[in-house]
Amino acid sequence: MWILAKTKCRQEVRAEKNLNNQGFKCFLPTINVKKFINNVWTEKKEVMFSGYLFINIANLAHKMHKINNTYGISKLLIDKGTGSPYIINNSLIEEVSEEASRASDRDSIENGDAVVITNGKLSTFSGIFLEKCSKYRAKLLVTFLNSEQELVVDISDIQKVYLN
Repeated sequence: MWILAKTKCRQEVRAEKNLNNQGFKCFLPTINVKKFINNVWTEKKEVMFSGYLFINIANLAHKMHKINNTYGISKLLIDKGTGSPYIINNSLIEEVSEEASRASDRDSIENGDAVVITNGKLSTFSGIFLEKCSKYRAKLLVTFLNSEQELVVDISDIQKVYLN
C-alpha cells in the first residue's frame, strides 16, 4: 500500500532520507536529463514528480501520524470525504519505476522522436530521430537553411525532447 506526500519546495531528497531513517520505505523516481546551463550541456539527475514522494505504509500504519511532522514533508494528500490518505496501487508504482528507467536510457529514443543535439558545434540544433546507424551513431533529420538535411551524430550527443 502506497500513499503520496507533498514535500516542501526542492526538499524531496531530504524528506526521503528522513522518512527512511524513521523506517518508512519511500520511492522517489528520478530521471537523467541534459540541461543547457551557462552555455554548456550538463547531465543532471532530476526528480520525476517535483514536490511529491511515494511512501509505502504496508506494515507501518500505526506510524502514519509521524509523516506530517517529518522535515521536508509539507503534508499528506488526504481525501477530505473520508479523512484517510489516498491509496496508490503497487502496479502504478511499478509502471512509474519502469517509465523512469526507460526515460533515463538512451536506447529509449525511437524513430520519429524529437531530439536536440547537446554537444559540439551543432549543439542547440534540433531535429527528428530517424534511425540508429550503429551502436554509437544515429541519423537525424535537421532543418538547416530552409532545407531538410540528414545528419549522423554520436548517440551520446543527443537528448530526447519531452513535450508537455
